Amino acid sequence: MTEDHEPAHGEDETVVENYVAECPIDAELADQLIGLADLPWNDPDATSRAMRALGWTADAAPTDETRFVTAAGHAIYGDYCLYMPFVHYYTVGGELWPDDFWGSQPGWSSQRDAGRQDFEACVDAAIGRFTERLGLPEWDVRTEGRNISIGGYSWRYAAWRRAGNILVVGPTLDGYSYSQDEEAVVYIGQFAEDRPFPDAVDFLSLMRTA
Repeated sequence: MTEDHEPAHGEDETVVENYVAECPIDAELADQLIGLADLPWNDPDATSRAMRALGWTADAAPTDETRFVTAAGHAIYGDYCLYMPFVHYYTVGGELWPDDFWGSQPGWSSQRDAGRQDFEACVDAAIGRFTERLGLPEWDVRTEGRNISIGGYSWRYAAWRRAGNILVVGPTLDGYSYSQDEEAVVYIGQFAEDRPFPDAVDFLSLMRTA
């Protein structure tokens, strides 16, 4: 990813452009997340202790709802699950979002005039990182047609079972933007070992931060 472009003096800041901002998942973070996926996610005290032991803190939190921030700069949300965005796809310009908020966060970089292929490449790279460690996903599916209400494109989800939990990598709507933009996340939460995997479109309701 290239660094965010700051408008020069006199440049038209009302132009709306697409951006992709990413904070990649390196090998160390992938291993940490896999370890967390084996914890009891019905016990927020236990998971909080584990994340603090990794050196994660709430310092430099990008939003009020942030539970922890990883050493690399990822925000962690959720008490009874882990919800970690690692890439955002959004617009910058106009009155609503005049600044590149995500690209300005510590550990993040943004690409101006980015497209869906750039966003999807980040998702594929994250799935590849976990596949290196866990083997092929047990469930690897895509939405079809207009199942996603904001467009006719396809979203990919990959999921692995982890001893009564599930580890998922995939896109969702960015709640911080009132669901106008998109983000892709790593999600960890309780999931019964005999529970069937959901259809692709149903991952949206599965990946909650409750």
